[in-house]
Amino acid sequence: MIELTGHDWAVRHLQAALVSGQLAQSHLFVGPPSIGKSTLARALAAELLGQTERARALAMQGKHPDLLWVEPQEGGSIKVEALREVLRALMLSPVEGKVRVAVIQDAHQMTDSSQNALLKTLEEPNPSTVVILVAPSTEALLPTIVSRCQVLNLRPVPTKVIEQALVARGAEPSQAHVIARLSRGRVGWALRALSNPDVLTARQQCLEALRALLSANRSQRLAYAEKLARADATELQDTLMTWALFWRDVARVASGASGEPIHLDLADWLSDLAQHLSPTTLLATIRATMKALRQIDVNVNTRLALDVLVLQLPRL
Repeated sequence: MIELTGHDWAVRHLQAALVSGQLAQSHLFVGPPSIGKSTLARALAAELLGQTERARALAMQGKHPDLLWVEPQEGGSIKVEALREVLRALMLSPVEGKVRVAVIQDAHQMTDSSQNALLKTLEEPNPSTVVILVAPSTEALLPTIVSRCQVLNLRPVPTKVIEQALVARGAEPSQAHVIARLSRGRVGWALRALSNPDVLTARQQCLEALRALLSANRSQRLAYAEKLARADATELQDTLMTWALFWRDVARVASGASGEPIHLDLADWLSDLAQHLSPTTLLATIRATMKALRQIDVNVNTRLALDVLVLQLPRL
């Protein structure tokens, strides 16, 4: 059985296809950062390759000889040379199991040449292969690639489900409650926050940076954008997602919506911003932050996207 926290509908869909022998040979898992796409890809690979407990364990660890895992190299792209090596390996017979599985992490980072090379494999797949693409959305991929994949769009996991999963992993109920709410349905982020205190520290630091930016001048804002543009993809995505969720919380407070804010530790700041910023400004800020996140996901110039965002932030 595929084991995964949340996304029960996706698990049921894949499990039913496995049982009926009708699993697609090409899959595309899309959704926000840290939502669980890569974990689902690994779990599906383990189900396909796990004829024994040893084989399943190897697949979950990414060490199974029939599991090929591709991800961006230095420079942030998946180049055609690296992808062709994997595609050649897919043409070989499985080493241990019945299939070979290739997972392409951050598939949106494939170059045009890489996507065209992959398309040929998807059009004429080896019967003993399964290819799984993982990406934030379908936007940065060729429509012909998307059309040849079974697309699963992973949605945020209910807070209660994440909270229960954290408690099951040893978290105190109060700790699980806070992390689950802060995660906003991103189960991957929640599990990282539980196992690594640096995740919550990083959240605090990026919110402190946001506070400083609101009173910073143009040159200071652009200097921060330059610094942030050098961060790795995970840190950059987490920063922008944290900002977006924070601004949504400000908007909720400003509108008088029921329920406690997610950022209870910043209640005074939330209240102050809610009083000083108009609904129009808050909506524009949320949209600008999400636009920057989407642009980075589809390989728009990172520095340019961040420059535009920091200059659009409210000035206090």
